[in-house]
Amino acid sequence: MWRLGASAKCAARGQLQSLRSGLRCCYATRATGPPSGSASAKNKRQSKKLNFVIPNYISVNKLSNLMACRSEQLVRDLTGLGFADVTQDYILSKEYVELILQEYNYKLPTGSAKAQVTAQTVYDELRTPVNPRQLQRRPPVVTIMGHVDHGKTTIIDHLRKSSVVSQEHGGITQHIGAFQVVTPVSKKKITFLDTPGHAAFLKMRQRGANITDIIVLVVSIEDSIMPQTVEAIRHAKNSGNETIIAVSKIDKISQPKERERALERVTADLIAHGIPLEQVGGDVQMVPISARTGENMDLLEESIVLLSDVMDIKAENSSKVAAEGWVLESQVNKSVGNVATVLLKKGCLQKGNILVCGNTFCKVRNILDSAGKGVSKAMPSDAVEVIGWKELPEAGDQVIQAKNEATAKKYNAKRMALLEVEAQAANVERLNQERGLSRGLNDGHAADEARENGDEDEDEEQQHLPAGPQKVNFIVKADVTGSVEAINESIGSLGNDEVVCNIVSSGVGPPTGNDLKMAQITNGKILCFNLGSLPSEVINNRSGVDVRQYNVIYKLIEDVTSVLTDSLPAIYETNFVAQGDIREIFEFSLKKKTIKIAGCRVDSGKISRNSSVQILRGDQLIFDGKLATLKQGRDDASEVTKGHECGITFENGFENYEAGDKIMVYEKVRVPRFL
Repeated sequence: MWRLGASAKCAARGQLQSLRSGLRCCYATRATGPPSGSASAKNKRQSKKLNFVIPNYISVNKLSNLMACRSEQLVRDLTGLGFADVTQDYILSKEYVELILQEYNYKLPTGSAKAQVTAQTVYDELRTPVNPRQLQRRPPVVTIMGHVDHGKTTIIDHLRKSSVVSQEHGGITQHIGAFQVVTPVSKKKITFLDTPGHAAFLKMRQRGANITDIIVLVVSIEDSIMPQTVEAIRHAKNSGNETIIAVSKIDKISQPKERERALERVTADLIAHGIPLEQVGGDVQMVPISARTGENMDLLEESIVLLSDVMDIKAENSSKVAAEGWVLESQVNKSVGNVATVLLKKGCLQKGNILVCGNTFCKVRNILDSAGKGVSKAMPSDAVEVIGWKELPEAGDQVIQAKNEATAKKYNAKRMALLEVEAQAANVERLNQERGLSRGLNDGHAADEARENGDEDEDEEQQHLPAGPQKVNFIVKADVTGSVEAINESIGSLGNDEVVCNIVSSGVGPPTGNDLKMAQITNGKILCFNLGSLPSEVINNRSGVDVRQYNVIYKLIEDVTSVLTDSLPAIYETNFVAQGDIREIFEFSLKKKTIKIAGCRVDSGKISRNSSVQILRGDQLIFDGKLATLKQGRDDASEVTKGHECGITFENGFENYEAGDKIMVYEKVRVPRFL
């Protein structure tokens, strides 16, 4: 039995034909004969004219009214075909309504069966077909991948003759960097993407591998294969891109024999992880290098150029071709507004071009290269900053050129409408599931009522159901969308059955007044990543919202983990620190009232004025509370140590003790807890 719902629209196309055949078989084999206007009567009567507009979603009951047939019959037909939990209030999508109408011999409007357009494919109409005559060589796009601190950024630093490592926090790249260099030997251009090494940036590394031509996998000669190296190998295999192995930090091993043994170990580890190296008859080159000293860096460069020549990488670079590319990163620049780093895939991007991307569009006001200098145009494989976006695009979204601003607005509005329809589809599917679950629960409740003659016990049980884990609220603000995505992925899954991390909202740029209000309402904390110095009115805000700043994602994750740990329900253990015996009981009359005092002797430890005590009579606990008074002679005492005698009264006027009872002094110690 398979469930059919509105959110299954994409999968529906593959199931419509089987549903069509099922309807025909169902009506043809029904012993009682088909309903009026059913599919089996198609050959006996002419098609009916459709006199109503088919909505995107409609219930079975309303559809039966429009079709002028019995809703019970329609429910039975759909149930017999495999629709799960179909009732008169079950909601059908437009595709299934069209199919049902066809089987009931209705003639549908022309164009109803055209190919489905989704929010992900709506921009495909803007693409221009590939013209093989216009294909020309383009620079290869190379992604540097590998484990943390294996020398990825140092390699790029050597290639572009700049200092990146000294400017980074924690020795790691915090987001994708895109640079185009002219190699010193072959004088050819290569576009490099430096992806972050921390495990938190998993999606960003996946994106880097998927939009590149060649992957340079950096493996340290000292550490060999590490966890993120394995992850990078998996991404390289899944992407299908060509790979070159760069064994880094060979300058750390000066002795030739030791270096050879270390290279053999790295080679064996790579082969064990399925890398077909040239040493064993494969096609993956392995180049030992030292970016710090420059040793063999020319060999790495020539390996990239040679591999790109063999791959024969080409693209159309004419201005007559609609430009296409990918958003690597996006951020809000205080001086120029929304900025997106775009890696161009084809075409020629110029000032004044209109671009669509995700839920926004752009009229290109300015184009900046990796050095921040303005350029007049960008060619395939160029990574440039594009200024002029109406809204901030999402990292990883595809960029496509539109003819004019009107076309961009048209397709952008169409995409937004499709997203709304998809959201409605998800809501309809959830509604159908909830109704089915509700019917099942009601049936179960009815059975309980028959057994227990009432539903009061059920209400009591519902009141005692566990409320679920406590939510600790956070608002994430970062410099670029990739960082926001990585932080959300990293902390969103933190927690356990008792406490969980709840990301109320996230976005690019410094905290706004709305963020502060949201944090105040939700009692949340604002996490700021790589935003530099924040204004004092944000840090010392009047609402008292906790605003925390970070430059290294390790620290942010550790801090969130600490906050969640502190929010765990407290667990205390009892430690007994002193013991005494009640030797004698004294009675004093005070204002027509008799007061009992326990005369005690401290056998171990010390009894303090504010001590928590238990009184034991044999193995039976007869009192658990605090002292009311503690005296030595006629004087009040703050504490009484081992071997001394004292007089004690207990809180709440407890006097039901006897000589021979034991007094156990204890303290509650909070047990450290961890996620």
